[in-house]
Amino acid sequence: MAKKKYKNIKVEQDELKPIAIGAFESRKKTSIGTFIILTIFVLVVIFLPQISDAVNEYLNKTPTTPTTPNTPDEPDEPDNPDDDDNVDETFYEYIAGLRIDRDDITVSDINIDTQNYTLTYSVTNNGTNYQDIEELNYYIEIYNSDHTLIERVKLATSVFLASGAFETFTWNISEASATTVGYLVLVKKTENDYPEVEINADSEGNSTLVCTKAHETVTYEFTDDKLTDVTSIVEYLTTDPEYTEIYETYQTLANTYNSTTGITSNFFINTGGFNITTIVNLEEATRSYIFNADTFELDTATKVVNFEMEAQGFDCN
Repeated sequence: MAKKKYKNIKVEQDELKPIAIGAFESRKKTSIGTFIILTIFVLVVIFLPQISDAVNEYLNKTPTTPTTPNTPDEPDEPDNPDDDDNVDETFYEYIAGLRIDRDDITVSDINIDTQNYTLTYSVTNNGTNYQDIEELNYYIEIYNSDHTLIERVKLATSVFLASGAFETFTWNISEASATTVGYLVLVKKTENDYPEVEINADSEGNSTLVCTKAHETVTYEFTDDKLTDVTSIVEYLTTDPEYTEIYETYQTLANTYNSTTGITSNFFINTGGFNITTIVNLEEATRSYIFNADTFELDTATKVVNFEMEAQGFDCN
């Protein structure tokens, strides 16, 4: 029988060495990672609505409008009273020499004398033809610094001016107007603007309106609110200032009135002075002025007489 042969194997003399075939992570690290993941998940759930809005806003952006650089504001233009919608409501701060322009007239060189209580101004006709300035029916209204009306002055009596011509007027005004004036208004009125006036009438519709000013008393008689007659009484005493000059002037005026159709004017002298009684029959006389009082026209309404006489410095009742 043949013998089996055996191969020699060399055995290493070193000790057996361990061979790593895997590794386990630390339990501590694994717990921390799990906590972080859970925390992130919870936060995502809590803030999901806000996250959703942010995503939608990002995906649906609205285009931005480019901004333009700011430019300095232009300075405001000064108000021009004549550009107002209603120039009749324009207040002009009073200064000596004030000028107010309108299309048809110009009122200039306006001055108030605080010592003699007078208002002086010039009126120029801006039209291309003659104009009766009184018929334009302008008034100067005097206001104090609080815009409270103190007095109203009719711009002119019966005065005709050629184109470009002017005339200067001086009116007596109240002490309050002269010393507390703050603003002036140039206003154009119609009879519709005049307030109604109630005066007592008898059974036949007859009534009277008495207007007084300094030395004048003027009685207007109406029938059914229509003017029929005017009576003026003027009285001066010898003790009044400048009596001699007034006496001569008023005697001449009385003679002039007495020679006018429809007017009777009588001049009476007494020991204390003089008085003049003037009666106007409006059915015969045309409209005129008796001293400082307007006679008006036949059938003029009470409210017209009252308003315009008070605008000429009379107190009417």
